[in-house]
Order: sequence, then structure tokens, then C-alpha cells
Amino acid sequence: MDRKGFTLVELIAVLVLIAIVSMLTIPALGNLRKNNNEKEFTTYMDMMVSYTKTIPNYRKKSCLYLNNLGLKPINESMSCDGYVTISENSITPFLYCKDVNGNDLYKTNGYLKPNNC
Repeated sequence: MDRKGFTLVELIAVLVLIAIVSMLTIPALGNLRKNNNEKEFTTYMDMMVSYTKTIPNYRKKSCLYLNNLGLKPINESMSCDGYVTISENSITPFLYCKDVNGNDLYKTNGYLKPNNC
């Protein structure tokens, strides 16, 4: 008899291989997504610093809010609030972002809205 098909042992072996590959790739994809999100916020803060430097006489200000910088939102599924503090030697961005449900997505250390802006 010439039977063409797979035996039960071959099917189980393939399923085991698929399970092993899945166990290795799923955590890596989660880490990749987390790193990508972190890079997205870091790039956005770098843009905040760059935009601040384009404002005439920016050194005469102590801080600028995100909406004064004219930056577009990161994407439509989140809202961000932030500001840039300006000192003689540095421009420091602070950013706070949340999703449409109000869950925190990103918050820089030391994020407090300054009263003197």
C-alpha cells in the first residue's frame, strides 16, 4: 500500500517545534515593542529641545509648554502634556503621555507643572 500522509508522531513533532519557536519569539516581540515605544518618546523629547531652539530669544524664557512649541501629537491614540525648562546651560524636556482611556503611557522623572511659566 502506498499511503501518503503524516503519522501522528510527525504531527506531534511539528507541534512541539512550533511551541518552542513561539516560546522564544513572543517575549522577544514584547521587549521589541517596549523598546520601540521608549525610543518614540525619547525622540519626541529630542524634538521638543530642537523646537525650543528655533524660538527667537528662547533663552529669555524659563520654560515653554508643549502646546507653545507647535509640535504635532505623537499619534491619535494618546495625548501628551509637557514642557521644557530652560537654564543657562541646558534645555530639559519633561513629558507626560496617556492613552484615550486615561492610562499612563509615559512620564519623565520629575514631571511637575511649573507655576512660573
